[in-house]
Amino acid sequence: MDSSTLVLPQPCIYYLIDARNEVVYIGQTTNLQARLREHKVTGLDFVRFRFFQCDECDLDRLQQGAIARLNPPLNKPQKTKSTLGSLSKQLICLKYNITPIAFERLRESFGLKATSSFGNVKYYRPEDVDAWVRRFNRLVLSGRHVLQAKPTYLAVGISTRTKQIQLYTKQ
Repeated sequence: MDSSTLVLPQPCIYYLIDARNEVVYIGQTTNLQARLREHKVTGLDFVRFRFFQCDECDLDRLQQGAIARLNPPLNKPQKTKSTLGSLSKQLICLKYNITPIAFERLRESFGLKATSSFGNVKYYRPEDVDAWVRRFNRLVLSGRHVLQAKPTYLAVGISTRTKQIQLYTKQ
C-alpha cells in the first residue's frame, strides 16, 4: 500500500525512507498523518514513506519484527538503566519485614531515594536500603519512636502480633 491512500486515522506500521531509498525508521501509529507531521517538525530526515494497515493489537509485534529484519539506523535500541541488583518496594518490604504503608512513610521521613524506575516500579540500591533500615531500626528496638507529633501523631514500631515494622498514627 502506498502513502497516498490513508485518509482516516487507522493503526498502521510505517517506514520512513531517505533520499538513498533506504529505510531509516520504522514506527507504529494510530494516526499516520499526525505522526508524520511530528517527524517533520522534529527534523527527521526522510523524503517518502510507506505504510501498511493492521489491527492495533498487532502493532508492537509487527514493528519489532520489521525492525529486526531491516535494522534501520534510527531504531537503535535505547540504553536503559539496569535494575539488576536493585531492590523494589515489594522486595524491601519482604526482606526487612516492613508493611507497605510503613515503607512509604519511612521512605519519606528518612529520605530514601530511588535510583531507577521501570514503569511504575521504583528501584533502590541495596547499600542505600541497608543504611536506611539501620537508621530507623535503632529507633524501634526499644518500642515506638515518634517521627512526628503535629499535626498528626506518627510513630514507628514493631507489631507484637505480626512482628512487622509498622506505623502508628493518631489524628
